[in-house]
Amino acid sequence: MSRTRTALAVAVGAVVALTACTGGGAVPVPAGTPSATATAAAPVEPVVVETVLDGETVDLQVGPLAVHDDAAVLRLAASATYPTLMSAFSFVFESIGSPGPNGVRVVDLDAGTVTRALRTDDDRVVMTRNGTPGGPATDAADEAAGDDVVILYVAFPVPDAATVDVLLPAAGWVPGVPVVSADHAGVLTVPPSELVEGAPVQQDAFTLEAYTEVLGGQVRSRQSAERLEVAVSSDVLFAFDSDQLAPDADGVLQAAAAQVAGHDGGRLTVVGHTDDQGDEAYNLDLSQRRAATVAARMAGLADLAAFDVAVEGRGETQPAVAGSGEAERALNRRVELVLETSGGPEPEEVVEAVGSLPDPQGPVAPGPTGVSVAGDDAFDVRLEQVRRVGRYVVGGLEVTNTGAADLSLGSLSVGAWDSRGSFDPQLQTAPTNVTLVSGGTRLYPVDYRTDPQDDEREPLSDRIVNSIDPGETRLVTVVWPDPGTDTVTVDVAPRFHGSIAGVQIAGRAPFRLTDVPVVDG
Repeated sequence: MSRTRTALAVAVGAVVALTACTGGGAVPVPAGTPSATATAAAPVEPVVVETVLDGETVDLQVGPLAVHDDAAVLRLAASATYPTLMSAFSFVFESIGSPGPNGVRVVDLDAGTVTRALRTDDDRVVMTRNGTPGGPATDAADEAAGDDVVILYVAFPVPDAATVDVLLPAAGWVPGVPVVSADHAGVLTVPPSELVEGAPVQQDAFTLEAYTEVLGGQVRSRQSAERLEVAVSSDVLFAFDSDQLAPDADGVLQAAAAQVAGHDGGRLTVVGHTDDQGDEAYNLDLSQRRAATVAARMAGLADLAAFDVAVEGRGETQPAVAGSGEAERALNRRVELVLETSGGPEPEEVVEAVGSLPDPQGPVAPGPTGVSVAGDDAFDVRLEQVRRVGRYVVGGLEVTNTGAADLSLGSLSVGAWDSRGSFDPQLQTAPTNVTLVSGGTRLYPVDYRTDPQDDEREPLSDRIVNSIDPGETRLVTVVWPDPGTDTVTVDVAPRFHGSIAGVQIAGRAPFRLTDVPVVDG
């Protein structure tokens, strides 16, 4: 669906002649970026992606990412209509009433971080938008590009790299976008002041986290660069009101031990949790005893010599989910293994397959061939390959609407929840239920916490997949943890929400894509 190549070089003479239009003198250059002086003879080369926007094939220029003091402005340009380009990269929930490229994200998968567009202190996205003031640099850039080219800009924090990867909604993953000074970019950039009134407010990058479920969700793990949390269901570990391990406990504890054993060391805290039934003081004591039992058994299942192990009990004070129904209480009864480490595991150690591959629940075919899904949502879906980058793999599913009406791919999502089960109606058509399966391990799309107070998360994927016309094909980008294999299996399966027992909330159009090749870089 998308093909990336290098754009024609911009003539040095044009860059030098129009540099004054960028409205500034010398600017700081990111570490690792050639200086304007050292590369005066080198033209800026944006990346060009051939993609489909609103049913039309376009050559989309991506980059450069030009540094203006404390903000870096990304250029997007194509011979397309202005409304098409404005709406293609917009995430409506973040900028209601003013479409623009706020859905674009800059990603560093080696560091495990992602950055979103900068905002002003009155919460306006620094991008081409309704009411953008413009100015001399904007006029010069438009004139240089020509009448048939539409240009959009969006600002990000300044990266410490010579190139960045960019995730574009509907257009896919774009690696190697050049980072240059504003002077060097010349007519390929404009200052933030010509995008929005008000200074950009600096923000930190968000840390990516991996979420996996093992053995039907009895073991649930969250992995970031410096922290691993593994939650094991107490209902499979212990009998009611007991701190003695049940006969089937070793299977799930071995799965949990495999998650921890992929690390070189760190501080490992075993934490017991109960539900809210019974006396609070008794529950606290029970949680401490259960944590001690699990810690002792873990030492027999894995070599924990490199870990500083501690045991704690929290009783009923830190529930995993709100509510007092039996489904919620079952999720709250758990023992957690919390590992704090100075860095993540190597790619081949991110996931270790445990258990057997679950039976498919829908049509099955090799990823490069693709499957046809019938039902309320009728579509074809294929995945030619995934790309391994750092501790992750990146895929672009090609989804073609084979029905007679517009397609809104709620069938790829977990409904109005994120993959961990937190309510978020903004994600109702995001591909949060498109998973990788490796043995009995299910890997959900990578995500990142945007609001620690509310536990709000965003998947590293397209966030809105809807309004696909009959016969139209849409590219849907998803990033997963790396299972460390030569091929991957993509699976969309029925899913039931833990706090709504027996009610299916996702996977009404299940399918499986097997033997998807993994390529490096």
